[in-house]
Amino acid sequence: MFAEYRERDLAFNRALTDVNLDGVIDSADVTGTFGDQINTRGNLNFETGLNDPLGFRFNYSHNERRYSGTADPTLFDNSDDDYSAAALLRISPVLQGNLRVSYREFEADDAAQTDRKTTTVSTGVTYNISPITTVSANIGYTQVDNTLRAINANNVTEDFVWRFFWNKTLPDGSVDFQADQSFGVNGARTNATFGRNYQRSNSTLAFNVGFTRGPFGEVTPIGQIDYSYQLATSRIGATIQRRVGTSTQSVETRQTLAFLTYDYLINSMSALSFSVNYIDQENEGSNPSNPRQRGTFNASYSHAITNDWAINIGYQYEMDDRSGFKADSNSLFLTLGRRFTLKP
Repeated sequence: MFAEYRERDLAFNRALTDVNLDGVIDSADVTGTFGDQINTRGNLNFETGLNDPLGFRFNYSHNERRYSGTADPTLFDNSDDDYSAAALLRISPVLQGNLRVSYREFEADDAAQTDRKTTTVSTGVTYNISPITTVSANIGYTQVDNTLRAINANNVTEDFVWRFFWNKTLPDGSVDFQADQSFGVNGARTNATFGRNYQRSNSTLAFNVGFTRGPFGEVTPIGQIDYSYQLATSRIGATIQRRVGTSTQSVETRQTLAFLTYDYLINSMSALSFSVNYIDQENEGSNPSNPRQRGTFNASYSHAITNDWAINIGYQYEMDDRSGFKADSNSLFLTLGRRFTLKP
């Protein structure tokens, strides 16, 4: 079970590390403007029969974004509710079958007044080839019921979906291959990636690389690299990600993210933190690409005044570039924090 409520000022507190917390590409993550964004997220999971021949799993997630005090027409209220249920049949110690049903409802207060319902039914198996190798395969069907309330238009489309996954545990990590086809409001998308994970005593490196073919026939490289290195008093972290998917605006969008962080522990009371973040989005298909970028640099010093009080002083630089319109800003901030401990 998880629940979160977050309200932030779009003119200042727009951390790029919040991008894709709900797993959905949103051009609002790049838009620079004034006003407030209110994010509400939550999920609920329930499982039964974990060790029985027949088990069940139920999941519900809610993601909602609201805006106030802004006049930008590209920022609109939207919500996403996702329900899923699965029956798990343990045929043998190494073979498991499954039947899954999911229902997703998306509503947006955009110009078209979008109301989209997506239903997917699939079945598949997971097989442990050996103690270190696992393979799974699923096939199913997805139906998308898309309604534009502003013009009283409705369109229902459907297609097959599938997924194949192979994973092998190695002495220093793991290796995997994944291929799948999903179906959305704009059509079918096929992905294929190869991944490798390395574990060291003071560092980790994980990457996956591949390609995606979208509903308009375009083929785009995709992947992600995550690296972290831990020293005695400091830590370095880096992430690069390229993905393509259907955005909140119902547009096939290519998104590239890059994060770099450095944290240094001065002593038990004080620390320095530096970060560089960058996001780039561009629409795919026959319509204008509408390229847009955002970048930030943050430097901060934190100090624990007491066991419960702490102060944070910092500097932030931000740049925005949307279709040739460029802007940047410099900010200084000072925050005072208080930790509360609840005792039974």
